[in-house]
Amino acid sequence: MGRILIAGTNSSCGKTTITCAIMQALKNRGIDLTGFKCGPDYLDPSFINDVIGVRAYNLDSFMMSEDTIKYLLSEHESEVSVIDGVKGYYDGYMFTDKASTSEMALITKTPTILVVDCKNMEASAAAILYGFIRYSKNTIKGVIFNRLNPLIYDGMKKVCEELNIKCLGYVPGFKSVVSENKNLSLVTELEINEIKNKMMGLAKAVEKTVDIDQIIEIAKSAKPIKAKRIDIPYVGRTKIAVACDKAFCLNYADNIEILERMGAEIVKFSPMQDEKLPEDVNGLFISGGYPEMFASALAKNKSMLDSVRDAVRGGMPAIAESGGFMYLHESILDITGVSQRMAGAIDGECTRMQPFNNYGYVEMTADESNLLLKKGEAIKTYEFHRYESSNPGSALRVRKNGEEWRHIHATDTLYAGFPHLNFYSNVKMAERFMKACLG
Repeated sequence: MGRILIAGTNSSCGKTTITCAIMQALKNRGIDLTGFKCGPDYLDPSFINDVIGVRAYNLDSFMMSEDTIKYLLSEHESEVSVIDGVKGYYDGYMFTDKASTSEMALITKTPTILVVDCKNMEASAAAILYGFIRYSKNTIKGVIFNRLNPLIYDGMKKVCEELNIKCLGYVPGFKSVVSENKNLSLVTELEINEIKNKMMGLAKAVEKTVDIDQIIEIAKSAKPIKAKRIDIPYVGRTKIAVACDKAFCLNYADNIEILERMGAEIVKFSPMQDEKLPEDVNGLFISGGYPEMFASALAKNKSMLDSVRDAVRGGMPAIAESGGFMYLHESILDITGVSQRMAGAIDGECTRMQPFNNYGYVEMTADESNLLLKKGEAIKTYEFHRYESSNPGSALRVRKNGEEWRHIHATDTLYAGFPHLNFYSNVKMAERFMKACLG
């Protein structure tokens, strides 16, 4: 077993594209892989899963405890686990190291490969590398230079020798396949095949200038993780309907797997295409997605809207987060500015907000017990939404960056709001949902 973490000097330095190209190259060699993404982003794990064909999960040191992170790494580990960093290596929450890539590397004791963007730089790239190595405690063992002029590569190798880190090669620079196409729900099957072909091409290109064999050796140098096992109780057999189509495609893989381990049979359905909710289901989960982009198709499927409204209002245990929360409203103002009918399980309309500032980590506390939380219980989570609701709910107190407001519709049978949920921030949430589904 081995693992590496690939970090960047900054956002948009090419880290994720290089990470995916390396993963594809490793897979092409027949190596069994697992992918991980630092932070709450759904899209990169989805890209890794759907394009490279490698199962990918999220690790988040804001929402999860250190023990949970170690458990998830050990639970999903394979021959080589590849962790894709987030933002710049040292960039954390509110100018701290919390939720930073560097913190994740230290928690998991994972050797780091740093991607340094050298566009329009020569000696300055060496200064950046010196700074990253010496700024703070880290696990950086090697470096890949992106968009480097090959004529100065020998000079950069000498810098690496002085810093006692491995010089693993360079990438002359290529168009990002990941950043332009990571939202796979918005492309066709034909386009996905084209993206897969491009990724294969990038993997072949990386093999020419990056030392993949040395990367494997660095991964093998990672020390085994001692992880405390998290008790995932078996609750009982029940059927849970999970929305799954282009409009509702953003869900943590672990959320579904934890429900299955507790005994749930997951029945996927399409709010856009299916006539009604699946038969004999006992619970409903509508995750995030892009209902505003597919609002017309959702609105035309009146029988499904009625089925969801009747189920929620009738007391079927239901979780609706972000895009799913929007879907439960009476209407959505779609991306063209047209008001489209939605399920109507929650009064009010969702409209696009200006300016967009609803993103980032939040902490939520329940004033009263509800479907997922006990009175006084708090969870850490994440929000990212460009829409606002005329009826956001008030069941939970939400705190972010020193500000506090009220949000969430929460009853004994319903959780609905913009913030996304990760059940590994509090396993009891999944257990309570399961028990409610069992009645």
